Amino acid sequence: MEMAIELHAVRKTYGRVVALDDATLQFPAGLLTGVLGPNGAGKTTTFRAILGLTRPEQGRIEVMGESVRTELPRLVKRIGAVVEEPGLHRTLDAVENMRVAALTLGRGGERIDELLEFVGLAGDEHRPVSGFSKGMRQRLALAIALLGDPEILILDEPLDGLDPAGQVTLKATLRSLVDESGKTVIVSSHDLADVESLADHVIVLDRGKLVTAGSLRELLGEGDRHRVTVDGPERAVEVLVAAGPEAAADDGNVLVTGAAGSTISRLLAEAGLFPEELRSARTTLERLFLDITEAR
Repeated sequence: MEMAIELHAVRKTYGRVVALDDATLQFPAGLLTGVLGPNGAGKTTTFRAILGLTRPEQGRIEVMGESVRTELPRLVKRIGAVVEEPGLHRTLDAVENMRVAALTLGRGGERIDELLEFVGLAGDEHRPVSGFSKGMRQRLALAIALLGDPEILILDEPLDGLDPAGQVTLKATLRSLVDESGKTVIVSSHDLADVESLADHVIVLDRGKLVTAGSLRELLGEGDRHRVTVDGPERAVEVLVAAGPEAAADDGNVLVTGAAGSTISRLLAEAGLFPEELRSARTTLERLFLDITEAR
């Protein structure tokens, strides 16, 4: 799998605080990666280091296989980013903010109308930003980040504080950037539900260290998982395993992997076994995160 960004044993401290502790991270190209962790986990420092806004004491950072340390001016042109609070001019309208940003970035203004429509601000483009909701400001910041048509987009907590409608709109926009435009999108969040519903790939940080990383399928487990309460669990395991699904006795119940609930019920009923209860046992990202961090 091609990597858009890689960090190799990166360490960054602020005084006595270790923000990144020999962090080795990989961000796959062409996917939406969620960087998950509590406040202080190192998410924003990771983004700042990638963008050259802070310099680590040790380690190596590569974007598309090239060193950030030696090729930063050229590489940052391939990245659009919104890190921390978007720097918008509140007295200007959306179009004027876009024009200022285009001049600052040395870009032309020919894509301004197209991008404002893409992020859902068509019709509001001449309203002062001071009257925008937080969701509208986030979408304007996204439009600015897309001015140079970057290959990689980095967004720090883009869904934080948005109302449900704003979250739905922004999530759909981010997914379309990956699915339809083929961009690499990286977002951070401390909200597990946001990451689980949005990301293809997940990186979990805690206290500046990598805790775990992988696709959601790898982290949460492939296939359906169900817990079955039934008289004769040993017999139920025999029936299910003989039919194909994985099954094992678990504290008086049966844990089944690789079969839908309706299939489990049918197989057991054909053997004269009728579940008292059948419920999903699929791991959630929240449960995984709690299990990992509680064990540290």
